[in-house]
Formats: sequence, C-alpha cells, structure tokens
Amino acid sequence: MTDAHRRATTVDTTSLPSRVAQVVMGVVLTIVSVLLMITTHRMQLELLGIDLPAGLLFGALFQVVVTVFLYASTGSRLPLVVVGSLWALVAIPFLGNGAGGGVLMPAVIAGKAQYSGWIVQALGIGIPFLGVLAVALGRRRRDGRRSRGSSRPPARRDAA
Repeated sequence: MTDAHRRATTVDTTSLPSRVAQVVMGVVLTIVSVLLMITTHRMQLELLGIDLPAGLLFGALFQVVVTVFLYASTGSRLPLVVVGSLWALVAIPFLGNGAGGGVLMPAVIAGKAQYSGWIVQALGIGIPFLGVLAVALGRRRRDGRRSRGSSRPPARRDAA
C-alpha cells in the first residue's frame, strides 16, 4: 500500500464534527440498549428442564454487537465511553417498579431476590468499557510490535 493510498483511506476521528457524530451515535445506541436490555432482562427460556436467562444472554450479545459496531464504524473509543458512562443515567427512569422491574436494587418476587437487575447493569456498563480496554491493549500490542519490528535485522533465508 502506498503512502498516498494510506492517507486517502484514513478516517477523521479527531475533528469537532466527527467527535459530535460519535457522541450522537453513542447516545442513540445507549437509549436503544437501555430500553432493550431492561425490558428483556427477566426473560427465561426452559431448555431440557433448565431455565436459561435468555434475556440477559440476549442483552449481553446486543451490547457486544453495539460495542463492536461503534468501534468499527468510528475507529474511536469515544462512543464506547459514552455508552458505558450514560447507560446508568439513561436507565434511571426504569429503576423502580416498571417495565424492567427493580433494576437498581434487586426486586423480591415471591420471597426470592431477583439479581438479574444488577447483572443487567453490569452488562450495560461493563461491556463497553471492556471494549475500550480491548482496543487500548490491542493498540499497545500493535505499537509494541512496530517498534520492535523496525529494529530487527532482515530475516535470513537459507538456500535449500
């Protein structure tokens, strides 16, 4: 790849309009994520006599897809930080007895604590921040390889 081609394919992630677009994407997907995860987190699916937490699994999968989509479409960690930071704030209206039940404090139904509320919060907030961590570690590893790779002598080829 030539230098001119590489410059032509770089994506602007630092200008003000780009940052605003990243924040807007993060806010919109946070709202969708909160609504979806809170309303589905209590769904269960019985499979071979075992109750699987289908709502939590679906919510976790959705949050992973949102995280990967935001990073892949923007090339920046900013929208991931926006989702992770705003998730609890957007969820506040649903934290009582409502569509999602008791999310902030686990509700008690028939004398049994419903810990899925805490789990859904951990997924909603934790997955985007784990994405930020994965991207940061990946960049650090890639930069380390580049710096080591430039000081290595060319590989020897033995004639067979």
